[in-house]
Amino acid sequence: MEEYARQRILQYLQDEEVQQRIREDIRRTQEEATVTIGRAADLFELLNESKLREMEVIGLLKPMRKENKGQRQYAISELGKLAIIHDLMKAKFGVQDIPRDIDEIWRSLVPLNISQEESDGNGAFLPIDQRIDAEKSLVLWRYYVPQALRVSLMLIREILPNSTIGLILPLYRPASDIVPPIDRLSMLGESLVGWLNSDGSFHTTYTPYPSFQYPTDYYIYPLAEMRNEELLEPAEDSTYLVLERPDKRVKKLTLNAPYVKLIRRLLSPMYQEGPLMQECFGLGVRDERISAADINTMVGYQDPILEGLANMVIRLGGKTANGQNHWRFCTILMPDTTISTLPLQQRSLVTRAQSDDGPYSVGEAVVLPEKSKTSIGIRAFQSGRVIYRPELSSKDRTLVLLGIEGPVRSNIAIPVGAESGTPLAVLYVASDERDAFSREDQQLLRIMGRFVENALNTYTSRLQVAKDLRSLMRAPEVADVFFSEFLSENDFMRHLEGLLLDPNSWFKIEWLSELDEIGDGKGQSESDDVLSFIALDIDDQESLANRYGDQIMRHLNKTVGLRIQEYITSLVTRSASCRLYYMFADRFYIILRGFSLENAREIAVKLQRSLSGNLSLKPSEVSDSILIIPNITVHMAITSYKREKLDQMLEEYSSVVDISTKITQELDSALKLGLDEGGNVIISFDPAFAAFKRWEPAE
Repeated sequence: MEEYARQRILQYLQDEEVQQRIREDIRRTQEEATVTIGRAADLFELLNESKLREMEVIGLLKPMRKENKGQRQYAISELGKLAIIHDLMKAKFGVQDIPRDIDEIWRSLVPLNISQEESDGNGAFLPIDQRIDAEKSLVLWRYYVPQALRVSLMLIREILPNSTIGLILPLYRPASDIVPPIDRLSMLGESLVGWLNSDGSFHTTYTPYPSFQYPTDYYIYPLAEMRNEELLEPAEDSTYLVLERPDKRVKKLTLNAPYVKLIRRLLSPMYQEGPLMQECFGLGVRDERISAADINTMVGYQDPILEGLANMVIRLGGKTANGQNHWRFCTILMPDTTISTLPLQQRSLVTRAQSDDGPYSVGEAVVLPEKSKTSIGIRAFQSGRVIYRPELSSKDRTLVLLGIEGPVRSNIAIPVGAESGTPLAVLYVASDERDAFSREDQQLLRIMGRFVENALNTYTSRLQVAKDLRSLMRAPEVADVFFSEFLSENDFMRHLEGLLLDPNSWFKIEWLSELDEIGDGKGQSESDDVLSFIALDIDDQESLANRYGDQIMRHLNKTVGLRIQEYITSLVTRSASCRLYYMFADRFYIILRGFSLENAREIAVKLQRSLSGNLSLKPSEVSDSILIIPNITVHMAITSYKREKLDQMLEEYSSVVDISTKITQELDSALKLGLDEGGNVIISFDPAFAAFKRWEPAE
């Protein structure tokens, strides 16, 4: 009965409204609670009522008098100040010497005097440098725990796609066959919770009393082998699995023994480090650490997460009967990025992290492929396969490896990130025992390799986000500098709108001032009469992209743009009146100021001929290799507007934005016609038919 009442109380106190009400009452009582002047004097041996009145007179204390009561009353905050004053008096400071704001002075010094135990339990009052140092000791656990919980749940959800599932780890509850009712989970006590929603989002949380707002929506099971949610074995630990009710799922869960064993193994360190779990994920203030080290450029630096994962590998390997580790050391090898142009077979590996007993020098130990033919790390990196040697002899290893690693009897190398192409790293583990890596061990090491991969990819993403911020500040409009040689779509719209409002505005644009002298001497009045446009797309973009990939296509588009730029200069004498714009993907626009429709057609024909045929690319800036793309063709569109037409449009439309939008839409529609005709054509506006038609020059 006593336990039943306790559980009811716990459940009642978890209600948010109840908690808010109690917090308000506590705050109010602390504000309103007072003691009399006599009781205040009794609390401190050196004080009496006379001395307290003296402090009031000089403004050191500020007692209050409640309504209908003349006696002085001291609030809790004043008693705290009085404690400081009392200690100063014991140190022979006079009352007149004590500053009136002594309580403020004390609060400013509290972080320098308060211990970890006297703080809020997570170091929130520690000095900044101490808090940062304290956070370093927790960084591995704050990374490993969410990773292990999420992967465990993903393993389970492979059997139940799109389900909402969770794991509850009671940190101080022994293994038991008794499964608590779903509406009385609070009896589990302090627990770590991993929760995977149906949308793929994941949460790690800590709770002193787990519960659900709607308990009937879920079922709870011990983590154990089961078939259609019927248990086939007793529980070996206190982990519980929470599932949606069957009516919300297509099928029932079946968990095979290998899955259960792997999950238990991943979660076991959390039970062994219960106090750390509370410190990392418990209630209170939390600092956030963002790890984003450029590991490849920091000689001798051992990243705390990678180092922690290497140590975790050794820990998860377990111990022998005499207390020795089954696996002696673990290293994380990464390719040397200082010579990134070398082919895969020639890249060396550098030790970037290792466990505490690792024999290598981090950042300095290099495995060279030409000198370490027997290194399974090199072989795993080059092949993308797990390489395992269950038993080693001295003939399997070079004298160098024997001298560094000692009498290793078996070892294994796990390529990290090989599923996505070239491995990012290699996880190398060595043991003094034969046959030290079972199939279950290999499953575990593959998972640990995923944790390493995630950390490395996260570092790369974070470094990329903070890369070259100075350029961002200098040119916020330029995101991809690869096409910086060309004017942009924004430039096209801005220049077009300026020309619509003022035909001479082009010559007022600063970046064109140096080109004004290139003209052929003809009067500028001709340029006021007409604006012509050429739009261009490369044919068969989709098939080219499928064959060569996106990176080659970027180089192809840039090469085409540079060739257009070159031919504009050679074909157009008045180049100050002609500008090229890179719009997007493979699309380019050209503005021809002062060129008639007939002139624009002539330029388009010459341009199409110059771009047709084989195109030579240099895909890499650090390599002299040339790639030939054969049989390139383009389709083009031409429009032209005389000044009278533009003036008419200015009167008809409400803004120049509407006109510029109409001009671009007509160009895009004409390009679509060229694509529909199979490409390698020129589509031009035909004034005689007031429509776009295929145009071919007369022979």
